[in-house]
Amino acid sequence: MRIICAKMQEPDNLTLGTKDDTIRKMEPGGGNVHILICDDEPDALDVLRVHTESYMYEHQIRYTLTAITDPSELPRIDTAFDLAILDIQIGPTDGIRLAGELRQRNPRLALFFVTNYDEYQDDAMDLQAFRFLPKPLDPKRLYSGLDKAMEYIDGAYVEVFLTDRGTSQRVLADDILYITRRGRRIVVVTGEEEFSITESMDDFCRRLPQRFFYPVHKSFYVNLHYVQKYSYSELLLTNGVAIPIAPRRQSAFHKFWFDYLRRR
Repeated sequence: MRIICAKMQEPDNLTLGTKDDTIRKMEPGGGNVHILICDDEPDALDVLRVHTESYMYEHQIRYTLTAITDPSELPRIDTAFDLAILDIQIGPTDGIRLAGELRQRNPRLALFFVTNYDEYQDDAMDLQAFRFLPKPLDPKRLYSGLDKAMEYIDGAYVEVFLTDRGTSQRVLADDILYITRRGRRIVVVTGEEEFSITESMDDFCRRLPQRFFYPVHKSFYVNLHYVQKYSYSELLLTNGVAIPIAPRRQSAFHKFWFDYLRRR
């Protein structure tokens, strides 16, 4: 059995089948989260699918989801998945080996293992699994793990290299408070220091996590994690800097802000 879903609307109840629905765009520049679920028990597979879809819907995250009971189908699916939820024992195949193959497609793959087999946990730890989910599934454990996985996938821990005056500095994306234009310079502001970069503002900002960075003004791209106070026309950051919100962007940002708070 293989199910492929691509949607951002309320999930159905435990119903098998293939669904292709319109994906609603929620975030500027953001892409889909590509999810794989593999379990050789159809009922267990569908429980995982429905709860994962429920989480994505509640957090308004765009996604595509592939659910399979037979891992031999995987070579025919040309996708570098962002998240994989794998049964540890899938018929004659073990999820550890399958996870290794998926990691070759995407080294930053977030892995969940569904298992009652303790003997596999050391091997799974070598693959830096996010969660071990025992059967029967505890949805709260799944949702808690998905919170961490989405943060990881969105790039909260992605490292960017800032080049300033001929030297390169490695900075975590989530350490950046905002990016701004100052005359002809593009300045990246962190909690500790500032960097002038030669890259264009648009090109640099495309590499940042789109779920919590937002272009509130043509001259300001802000990390919402550092917003201390929001009024309709201005953001006050935790370092005391006030960032104006351009009048033409105030309505769109207002909606994005409350979507962001709901996801938090």
